[in-house]
Amino acid sequence: MKKEKIKRIYSKHKGFTLIELLVVIAIIAVLLAILMPSLQKVRKQAQGIVCQSNLKQYGIAMNMYLDSNDNTFPYVNTWLFNDNPWGCQWHDARRNLELKPELAGCLWSYLKDKDIHLCPTFETLAKQVGNCPKVCQGAYPIEPQYGYVLNAYLNGDMASRVPAQYKSALERAKKDIGVKNPSKVYLFSEENSWKIDGLSNDFFNDNSLHALPEPTIDDCLATFHNTSSGKIDSGVANAVFVDGHVDTADPRPLGNSFVLSWPGGTPTPKW
Repeated sequence: MKKEKIKRIYSKHKGFTLIELLVVIAIIAVLLAILMPSLQKVRKQAQGIVCQSNLKQYGIAMNMYLDSNDNTFPYVNTWLFNDNPWGCQWHDARRNLELKPELAGCLWSYLKDKDIHLCPTFETLAKQVGNCPKVCQGAYPIEPQYGYVLNAYLNGDMASRVPAQYKSALERAKKDIGVKNPSKVYLFSEENSWKIDGLSNDFFNDNSLHALPEPTIDDCLATFHNTSSGKIDSGVANAVFVDGHVDTADPRPLGNSFVLSWPGGTPTPKW
């Protein structure tokens, strides 16, 4: 009798039918379609917060360096690596400074042992669409190690392109107190690893950003923050400014990367 009773109870609770399962799956699919854009937006916002936090730490590291070095900025070609700043070292895992400390530049001792060298957004995009000059194409894969760039106009004329009449302004800007507009001049920022039509003609192949005044197309600030998916050339960069605050920096219009780089005050020169 007891077995028959159990059998009757189980017979009343049959499994789901195929139609019921399909309905449940369809509902789940609809809910995911509704939630995914919101989840992606939250994920982007979280990555942006990480990026800004990294740059804030870079700014603090620079302030510590300045305090120990007579308020003088490091030379742009040797702040991260002590030799050969060119050649795509930013994505060469063989030259990771944790593994090769003998290659480190003067600022590294203030940055080492910190997981602050890559923006998650940049790391993903660099692997997907990153490129590099012919000199190192195929030499090694793009494995981003460092993703932030120093303003090339702090402590010198890196590329020797500044006309003579503006060099005195750069001399004064070798020290932080010589920067005329510290809240409007970026210290560290981001750069794309691909060309941007109408804005840049160079790949991210070092850890400095050397912009030129319009109408020249040269290096420019990054464009992959605060934009929708698939429009990675339409956004802005994150940056820490000389006064220590973190904000966005827009490379548009052409020449604005230079305006945000120039430490000599207004009017911004043209040449």
